[in-house]
Amino acid sequence: MIDKHIIEQAQNGAISICTYGLGYLGKRLYKEIPGMFGIKADYFCDSSNEKVESISLEGMKGIYKEDLIKSDIHFLVFILVDDPYDIEIQNELLENKALYTVTLREMAQMDEVMRIFYGDEIFDRLVSLMDYREMN
Repeated sequence: MIDKHIIEQAQNGAISICTYGLGYLGKRLYKEIPGMFGIKADYFCDSSNEKVESISLEGMKGIYKEDLIKSDIHFLVFILVDDPYDIEIQNELLENKALYTVTLREMAQMDEVMRIFYGDEIFDRLVSLMDYREMN
């Protein structure tokens, strides 16, 4: 799970933002997912160099996977691919200690994302139910 401190650094511009995946999910969520955290991606990446070269996303630069893995720049990388490839990609990217990653699977468990998805009222009810279960 991504540390909230990393999200805050990204919101303050101290960390560059990259979305990973130019398939079905990546093309549909490259704005939506970072936007949930009040940030905009600067870069996009994919394991296919051909996709990185041929796809254009407004306001974003393509970066090859090899260059991302070797980068000295600190990046928060939103991995926008399906299971089981998300974990495989995450493990490859985490070879570089300057990269912080978060998968869709991890985001689905984050309070911030659940609050956006369900809304304040339903989320607060969910939390109170979970608290009740822990007490019993």
